[in-house]
Amino acid sequence: MNYFQKTINNFLQIKKYFKVKKNNKIDISTNLKNSKIIIKGDKNLVLIKKSDIKRLKVGIYGENNTLEIYENCMLRDTNIIVQGNNLRITIKNNCEIGGATIVCAGENSSIQIDEQCLIASNIEIRNNDGHSIFENGNLINPSSNIHIGNNVWICQNVKILKGAHIGNNSVIALNALVSSGVYQNNVILAGIPAKIIKSNIYWSKELPS
Repeated sequence: MNYFQKTINNFLQIKKYFKVKKNNKIDISTNLKNSKIIIKGDKNLVLIKKSDIKRLKVGIYGENNTLEIYENCMLRDTNIIVQGNNLRITIKNNCEIGGATIVCAGENSSIQIDEQCLIASNIEIRNNDGHSIFENGNLINPSSNIHIGNNVWICQNVKILKGAHIGNNSVIALNALVSSGVYQNNVILAGIPAKIIKSNIYWSKELPS
Protein backbone atom coordinates (compact mmCIF):
# COMPACT_ATOMS: atom_id res chain seq x y z
CA MET A 1 0.00 0.00 0.00
CA ASN A 2 1.53 3.35 -1.03
CA TYR A 3 1.73 6.46 1.16
CA PHE A 4 -1.12 8.20 -0.63
CA GLN A 5 -3.47 5.27 -0.05
CA LYS A 6 -2.44 5.06 3.62
CA THR A 7 -3.28 8.74 3.99
CA ILE A 8 -6.70 8.24 2.41
CA ASN A 9 -7.40 5.25 4.67
CA ASN A 10 -6.41 7.22 7.75
CA PHE A 11 -8.89 9.93 6.87
CA LEU A 12 -11.64 7.39 6.28
CA GLN A 13 -10.98 5.75 9.63
CA ILE A 14 -11.45 9.03 11.48
CA LYS A 15 -14.47 9.96 9.36
CA LYS A 16 -13.08 12.90 7.49
CA TYR A 17 -14.35 14.12 4.14
CA PHE A 18 -11.39 14.01 1.80
CA LYS A 19 -11.76 14.55 -1.94
CA VAL A 20 -8.66 14.88 -4.11
CA LYS A 21 -7.46 13.76 -7.52
CA LYS A 22 -4.56 11.31 -7.67
CA ASN A 23 -2.06 13.66 -9.30
CA ASN A 24 -1.85 15.92 -6.24
CA LYS A 25 0.43 15.39 -3.24
CA ILE A 26 -0.93 15.17 0.29
CA ASP A 27 1.48 14.97 3.24
CA ILE A 28 -0.37 15.20 6.55
CA SER A 29 1.33 14.26 9.83
CA THR A 30 -1.51 15.05 12.23
CA ASN A 31 -5.16 14.20 12.86
CA LEU A 32 -7.61 16.73 11.49
CA LYS A 33 -10.76 16.69 13.60
CA ASN A 34 -14.10 17.46 11.90
CA SER A 35 -12.22 18.81 8.90
CA LYS A 36 -12.61 18.74 5.13
CA ILE A 37 -10.13 18.98 2.25
CA ILE A 38 -11.22 19.30 -1.38
CA ILE A 39 -8.77 19.65 -4.27
CA LYS A 40 -9.95 20.21 -7.85
CA GLY A 41 -6.95 20.57 -10.12
CA ASP A 42 -3.52 19.09 -10.78
CA LYS A 43 -0.04 19.23 -9.23
CA ASN A 44 -1.14 20.76 -5.94
CA LEU A 45 0.56 20.15 -2.58
CA VAL A 46 -0.95 20.08 0.90
CA LEU A 47 1.63 19.78 3.69
CA ILE A 48 0.38 19.75 7.29
CA LYS A 49 2.84 18.87 10.04
CA LYS A 50 2.09 17.84 13.62
CA SER A 51 -0.37 20.38 15.01
CA ASP A 52 -3.69 20.70 16.85
CA ILE A 53 -6.34 21.31 14.19
CA LYS A 54 -10.12 21.21 14.46
CA ARG A 55 -12.85 22.22 12.01
CA LEU A 56 -10.51 23.15 9.18
CA LYS A 57 -12.02 23.49 5.71
CA VAL A 58 -9.67 23.62 2.73
CA GLY A 59 -10.66 24.14 -0.89
CA ILE A 60 -7.99 24.23 -3.61
CA TYR A 61 -9.12 24.96 -7.16
CA GLY A 62 -6.39 25.20 -9.80
CA GLU A 63 -2.89 23.94 -10.54
CA ASN A 64 0.58 24.12 -8.96
CA ASN A 65 -0.70 25.49 -5.67
CA THR A 66 0.75 24.88 -2.20
CA LEU A 67 -0.71 24.93 1.30
CA GLU A 68 1.79 24.52 4.15
CA ILE A 69 0.95 24.39 7.85
CA TYR A 70 4.02 23.76 9.96
CA GLU A 71 4.57 22.30 13.44
CA ASN A 72 2.88 23.05 16.75
CA CYS A 73 0.14 25.21 15.29
CA MET A 74 -3.36 25.38 16.75
CA LEU A 75 -6.17 26.09 14.29
CA ARG A 76 -9.89 26.28 15.01
CA ASP A 77 -12.81 27.05 12.68
CA THR A 78 -10.57 28.14 9.82
CA ASN A 79 -11.49 28.22 6.13
CA ILE A 80 -8.68 28.23 3.57
CA ILE A 81 -9.47 28.84 -0.10
CA VAL A 82 -6.92 28.72 -2.91
CA GLN A 83 -8.33 29.60 -6.32
CA GLY A 84 -6.06 29.98 -9.32
CA ASN A 85 -2.59 28.80 -10.29
CA ASN A 86 0.90 29.00 -8.76
CA LEU A 87 -0.40 30.21 -5.40
CA ARG A 88 0.99 29.53 -1.94
CA ILE A 89 -0.31 29.80 1.62
CA THR A 90 2.23 29.22 4.39
CA ILE A 91 1.52 29.14 8.13
CA LYS A 92 4.77 28.68 10.02
CA ASN A 93 5.53 27.05 13.39
CA ASN A 94 3.70 27.79 16.65
CA CYS A 95 0.85 29.87 15.25
CA GLU A 96 -2.60 29.99 16.86
CA ILE A 97 -5.72 30.83 14.86
CA GLY A 98 -9.07 31.03 16.63
CA GLY A 99 -11.16 31.41 13.50
CA ALA A 100 -10.22 32.84 10.12
CA THR A 101 -11.02 32.92 6.43
CA ILE A 102 -7.83 32.95 4.37
CA VAL A 103 -8.25 33.42 0.61
CA CYS A 104 -5.37 33.29 -1.87
CA ALA A 105 -6.60 33.80 -5.43
CA GLY A 106 -5.36 34.78 -8.87
CA GLU A 107 -1.96 33.88 -10.26
CA ASN A 108 1.59 33.74 -8.86
CA SER A 109 0.81 35.17 -5.44
CA SER A 110 1.21 34.17 -1.79
CA ILE A 111 0.07 34.63 1.79
CA GLN A 112 2.69 33.95 4.45
CA ILE A 113 2.16 33.95 8.22
CA ASP A 114 5.44 33.68 10.09
CA GLU A 115 6.13 31.98 13.43
CA GLN A 116 4.38 32.46 16.77
CA CYS A 117 1.50 34.56 15.52
CA LEU A 118 -1.64 34.82 17.67
CA ILE A 119 -4.73 35.29 15.51
CA ALA A 120 -8.16 35.72 17.09
CA SER A 121 -11.60 34.85 15.64
CA ASN A 122 -13.58 36.29 12.73
CA ILE A 123 -10.43 37.24 10.83
CA GLU A 124 -10.30 37.72 7.04
CA ILE A 125 -7.05 37.62 5.07
CA ARG A 126 -7.43 38.12 1.31
CA ASN A 127 -4.78 38.71 -1.36
CA ASN A 128 -7.35 39.43 -4.08
CA ASP A 129 -10.35 41.71 -4.61
CA GLY A 130 -12.57 38.82 -5.69
CA HIS A 131 -13.44 40.23 -9.13
CA SER A 132 -11.39 41.79 -11.92
CA ILE A 133 -11.49 45.50 -12.78
CA PHE A 134 -10.27 46.65 -16.20
CA GLU A 135 -9.36 50.06 -17.58
CA ASN A 136 -8.88 50.38 -21.34
CA GLY A 137 -8.64 46.60 -21.51
CA ASN A 138 -5.93 46.37 -18.85
CA LEU A 139 -6.34 44.67 -15.47
CA ILE A 140 -5.86 47.29 -12.76
CA ASN A 141 -6.43 45.21 -9.60
CA PRO A 142 -4.14 42.15 -9.73
CA SER A 143 -3.50 39.94 -6.72
CA SER A 144 -0.74 41.02 -4.36
CA ASN A 145 1.25 39.13 -1.72
CA ILE A 146 0.50 39.33 2.00
CA HIS A 147 3.23 38.81 4.58
CA ILE A 148 2.61 38.72 8.34
CA GLY A 149 5.84 38.73 10.34
CA ASN A 150 6.87 36.79 13.43
CA ASN A 151 5.01 37.16 16.73
CA VAL A 152 2.13 39.29 15.43
CA TRP A 153 -1.06 39.53 17.53
CA ILE A 154 -4.17 39.99 15.38
CA CYS A 155 -7.24 40.86 17.45
CA GLN A 156 -10.85 39.93 16.71
CA ASN A 157 -12.71 41.06 13.56
CA VAL A 158 -9.59 42.24 11.72
CA LYS A 159 -9.44 42.28 7.92
CA ILE A 160 -6.09 42.15 6.09
CA LEU A 161 -6.15 43.01 2.40
CA LYS A 162 -3.81 42.40 -0.52
CA GLY A 163 -0.38 43.95 -0.45
CA ALA A 164 -0.15 44.22 3.35
CA HIS A 165 3.28 43.50 4.85
CA ILE A 166 3.11 43.53 8.64
CA GLY A 167 6.32 43.73 10.66
CA ASN A 168 7.46 41.47 13.49
CA ASN A 169 6.18 41.81 17.08
CA SER A 170 3.26 44.01 16.07
CA VAL A 171 -0.37 44.22 17.22
CA ILE A 172 -3.42 44.78 15.01
CA ALA A 173 -6.24 46.18 17.11
CA LEU A 174 -9.87 45.06 17.24
CA ASN A 175 -11.89 45.69 14.04
CA ALA A 176 -8.95 47.15 12.09
CA LEU A 177 -8.81 47.08 8.29
CA VAL A 178 -5.22 46.70 7.09
CA SER A 179 -4.77 47.73 3.47
CA SER A 180 -1.76 47.57 1.16
CA GLY A 181 1.47 48.88 2.63
CA VAL A 182 4.69 47.99 4.43
CA TYR A 183 4.30 48.37 8.19
CA GLN A 184 7.39 48.44 10.40
CA ASN A 185 8.20 46.13 13.31
CA ASN A 186 6.93 46.64 16.87
CA VAL A 187 3.90 48.83 16.15
CA ILE A 188 0.19 48.89 16.99
CA LEU A 189 -2.11 49.27 13.99
CA ALA A 190 -5.69 50.42 14.54
CA GLY A 191 -8.62 51.91 12.66
CA ILE A 192 -10.21 51.82 9.19
CA PRO A 193 -7.96 52.04 7.30
CA ALA A 194 -5.40 50.91 9.86
CA LYS A 195 -2.70 53.37 10.86
CA ILE A 196 0.21 53.16 13.26
CA ILE A 197 -0.91 54.53 16.63
CA LYS A 198 2.09 53.39 18.72
CA SER A 199 5.68 52.45 17.90
CA ASN A 200 8.50 50.64 19.70
CA ILE A 201 6.11 48.25 21.49
CA TYR A 202 6.45 44.59 22.36
CA TRP A 203 3.62 42.32 23.46
CA SER A 204 3.39 39.12 25.52
CA LYS A 205 0.76 36.40 25.95
CA GLU A 206 0.89 36.88 29.71
CA LEU A 207 -2.07 38.68 31.30
CA PRO A 208 -1.29 42.19 32.52
CA SER A 209 -1.09 42.36 36.32
